[in-house]
Amino acid sequence: MGEAAATNDAPSIAQFRNLQDAIGRATSAVAQRLELSVTDAAAIEHIALASRAVGPGELAARLAVTRSSATEIVDRLVESGYIHRVRDERDRRRFRLEPTKFATDRVRELLDPLVRSIVDVTAKIPPRDRELIDRYLGEVTSAYRAFADDATAATEAVSSPDAR
Repeated sequence: MGEAAATNDAPSIAQFRNLQDAIGRATSAVAQRLELSVTDAAAIEHIALASRAVGPGELAARLAVTRSSATEIVDRLVESGYIHRVRDERDRRRFRLEPTKFATDRVRELLDPLVRSIVDVTAKIPPRDRELIDRYLGEVTSAYRAFADDATAATEAVSSPDAR
């Protein structure tokens, strides 16, 4: 990559770093307002925003904690009324984790001002530009997910008994 390309990319990379920092700070603020640790708040986020049901094992992987630590997190969140365990209908030995109505309502209440601000900012951008931004953010999101998937695969390969 030439020096010009690196220079042209620098503002975009800097903005992503700023965005990551702002998201981290917002997550910490939500956790503080919920009187939870950042890890417990992140667990609720993973459970609530997952595209499919999340079980304790997947939650452990998403949080990069051991299964026993994930079990402790789940126990705390169940006890405090933020999530509940629901038996898997196909395999009664398994269960999935779901946010409670209380958690959904409380988090929505906390995030509503932020969401309104983002909607207001978005409304100021012409539709054609929004399409470009959406496409760009979609591709950046794919890059982040690929990076995370590669890291997970590499970790699993190293920790596999066959790798030793």
